[in-house]
Amino acid sequence: MTAAARNWKAMLAGGQARLETAGIDEAANKLRWVAAHLLGCGLLDVLRHLDGIPPPGLAARFEDAVARLETDEPVQYVIGETDFMGLRIRCDSRALIPRPETEVLAGWAEEFLRGKAAPAAVDVCTGTGCIACALAKHVPGARILATDISPDALDLARANARALGADVAFLQADLLAGVADASMDLVVSNPPYVSTAECHRLDRTVRAFEPRLALDGGEDGLRVISRLVSEAARVLTSGGRLMMEIGDDQAGAVTEILCKTNLLKFLGLKSDCAGRARVALAARIPACR
Repeated sequence: MTAAARNWKAMLAGGQARLETAGIDEAANKLRWVAAHLLGCGLLDVLRHLDGIPPPGLAARFEDAVARLETDEPVQYVIGETDFMGLRIRCDSRALIPRPETEVLAGWAEEFLRGKAAPAAVDVCTGTGCIACALAKHVPGARILATDISPDALDLARANARALGADVAFLQADLLAGVADASMDLVVSNPPYVSTAECHRLDRTVRAFEPRLALDGGEDGLRVISRLVSEAARVLTSGGRLMMEIGDDQAGAVTEILCKTNLLKFLGLKSDCAGRARVALAARIPACR
């Protein structure tokens, strides 16, 4: 069997050997994900194609993907997309890859908005736009704004909104700059929360490929969170909610930040599937009359 005529089984085996030699984790899973993307099928359905011989163009794209994976580039960037809240989200190095813990955040945000008539929400540090798009698609009638300081990330988020038919408005801004006072029922955010020192210790697949701007939360990881808490209190309506993703070691520090403000009431923490507190919730204290 010539190299050009290899079937999917041989290509996957060869790719796995290359990746394992390069020390890449979860090589088989990543390659199956690539194959499923190229074949336009589900992960389990790849098994039905193992004896098939891909056309030369498809085989070349697979080899290209293997070469990129050998450098530890995230598989989501290699195939250019990932799943989030049932939506296909385009992703590349302009923004962080949407992760399961962010789905926990988006799920709580969706639940809160569903209980209101024509609610307004702003997704701060939107990145790929995954949260904003999910809320726009899952909560009919909601008015969704997404902000990011990075024009490149906003371009990607806009592309996702167009592809998904999600009605989202976009604003290039540092956090909530330019958002009117008392105009939002919900502020939701996955802000940068990794300490500067920890950024240097992240896995290479994150450190070398995902944008530092979206990761680095300053010396203690709380620089952006502290600012966001203050700005959220300004833009939230009376009784409105702030929901933030936080680091798995930040629950105590973030709780303290929220409890120190006299404009927000700390409501609690929500855990991810591993039982780690990853979402902080607070409410805008109703104005005194």
